[in-house]
Amino acid sequence: MKPLRIAIAIAALTAAGCTDLPLDTNGGSGGDFDITVGTGTTPSYSWPGGPAFEVSVVRTSDETVFIWRIADSVNQNIAPPVRHGTVPVGAFELEVREATLTPGVRYRVAIKLPNGDAAFRDFTP
Repeated sequence: MKPLRIAIAIAALTAAGCTDLPLDTNGGSGGDFDITVGTGTTPSYSWPGGPAFEVSVVRTSDETVFIWRIADSVNQNIAPPVRHGTVPVGAFELEVREATLTPGVRYRVAIKLPNGDAAFRDFTP
């Protein structure tokens, strides 16, 4: 879901009197599908909807710097689950600043599917 679509959805929920926004307990989430994040400093990332062509992770304190990023633009076949720091067969590691995450730091994982759907989830290991 694009930022504008998220803002419109939040405004619609607020206008309708809803107080429960679609956020997880660790922070924000959004997009066209849900992402499940495992526990620990090398969590698994899972999602519905089939294989992805990109999985990326940033620190929420600086979302312009990828700390781990993989892609498979040729076959678009990164199947869930993906363990942080482990590159699936056929994928390429584009960034690796933190193969192991830091406990207590807030991160955001984003996943892009070949059909254009995308989603993100904030989490803290």
